[in-house]
Amino acid sequence: MNSALYSGWVQHRRFSPRAHAFRYRMGLLFLDLDEQEQVLALSPLAGRGRWAPFAFREEDFLPTFTQRGVRLSDAVRQVVSEALGQPLLGRICLLAQPRSWGLAFNPASFFYCYDSIGQLQAVLCEVRNTPWQERYHYVLPCPDGQTGPFDVRVNKAFHVSPFLPRELQYRMRFSLPTDRLGVHMADWQGELKLFDASLSLRRRELSRASLHGHLLSFPWMTAKTLLAIYWQALRLLIKRTPLFSHQPAHGSVRVASPDSLDEKP
Repeated sequence: MNSALYSGWVQHRRFSPRAHAFRYRMGLLFLDLDEQEQVLALSPLAGRGRWAPFAFREEDFLPTFTQRGVRLSDAVRQVVSEALGQPLLGRICLLAQPRSWGLAFNPASFFYCYDSIGQLQAVLCEVRNTPWQERYHYVLPCPDGQTGPFDVRVNKAFHVSPFLPRELQYRMRFSLPTDRLGVHMADWQGELKLFDASLSLRRRELSRASLHGHLLSFPWMTAKTLLAIYWQALRLLIKRTPLFSHQPAHGSVRVASPDSLDEKP
C-alpha cells in the first residue's frame, strides 16, 4: 500500500514586526487517491459518513471540480497538466488531515504527483485562508530525476492571513515522502524574512491497529487545528500585530519552475 500515516510536529515562527512562535504535535493521512476504498475498509471507525471519526470525502478538496462530480484525481491531473503543459500519468497521493467527527479543514493540503515511472513530478499545494474561507493552488514542479529535497520560489498570489501582506514571496523546500517527510515554507519581503512554517513528520504504515492508534493520539485533530488558528490570532492581536486588509487573489493557480529562483516579489 502506498498510503500511510504521518505524525510529528508543525511549527510556525513570526519574526517581524512582532516575534511570535508556536509548535504542536499533529497527525496526517498520506492517501494514494486510488486506494481510498482499501484505506477506509481498514476499520469500522473509518468511512465517508458525516460523523465518522476518520473520514475522507473528495468534495473537501478542489471543490470547484469535485462538487460538480469530477473525481479528485481527475481534477488534480487537469490543474497540474494545464499548469505544466504536459500530462500527469502516475499516481497522486494527498497529504492532509482526514475529516473528523463532521469537521473538515486543512490550512494547506499537498498533492504529491508522480510520473509513469514513479518519480515525483510536481506538488500541488491547495491553500485555504481564514477568515475568508477562500482557496488557491500553487503548482510546484520537482526537477527531473530528483532524489532528495527540492526548493522552489514563487510570488505569493493569495491573501492567507490578515497578519501578513499578500505581496510577498514564498520560498519552499519539500523532501520526498519516505520514512520521513518535511515541508518548509517561508514568507520573504525582499531580503527580510517575515514568517516561516515547517512540518517534520515520521511515516507509519497503515493498518487497522495504526489507524486506531492515530485516532487515540489525535482524536480531535481538525477541531484542534481550527481552535489553534483563532487562539494564535488572539495572541497576535494582544501583541498589537498590524493587520492588513484583504486583497483579491491573482487568478486561481500559480506555477513555479526551477528558473523562478531569481523571481522578485
